[in-house]
Amino acid sequence: MKNVLIATALVLLGALSSYFSMSQEKPQLASRWKIAFKNNAQGETLSGSKEELINAIRSGSTIKVGWGWQKNGKSMEHISEPIWHLVLNDQEVIVHLDPQVLSNTVWDSLSANYIDPALMDLEWRVVLSTRGEFDAVWYDREEHQVVRRLPQRHIMTWFVEQHSLSRQVVPFYSLDAY
Repeated sequence: MKNVLIATALVLLGALSSYFSMSQEKPQLASRWKIAFKNNAQGETLSGSKEELINAIRSGSTIKVGWGWQKNGKSMEHISEPIWHLVLNDQEVIVHLDPQVLSNTVWDSLSANYIDPALMDLEWRVVLSTRGEFDAVWYDREEHQVVRRLPQRHIMTWFVEQHSLSRQVVPFYSLDAY
């Protein structure tokens, strides 16, 4: 009986230890990404600063951009790691997303699929900016031509991977050493 009680106590201690270690990991995971800048659809600052975003890019941090829309009872949110970053005149950031083959969205079931073979030949290409600009094109890979262009404006949230800078950040065009 004594051995059963000891074994039960050890199992409970192990479970509690595991629970507390997992719950302590969650704040660390949540703090990995930080909002450096958020703009409205007109490019005005809602929070953070472009300077912080630019410094993060110059320090080699990983960047993610989130945006979305809501209308007529439907909403969609996206988040992506850009494949290419551009800092213009130390003031604005422009990023390109990885080209995507788009799926068909089924709103009734809130699902997606590749059932429409016509979509398989189209590639979705996007460029975003801290001015709220979002320019999307649908590019026919077989015909090598743009079949649709949809410039738009969005609220965008710019995330940076948390890091601490141990050096001064300088522009990439600068002759100053890191």
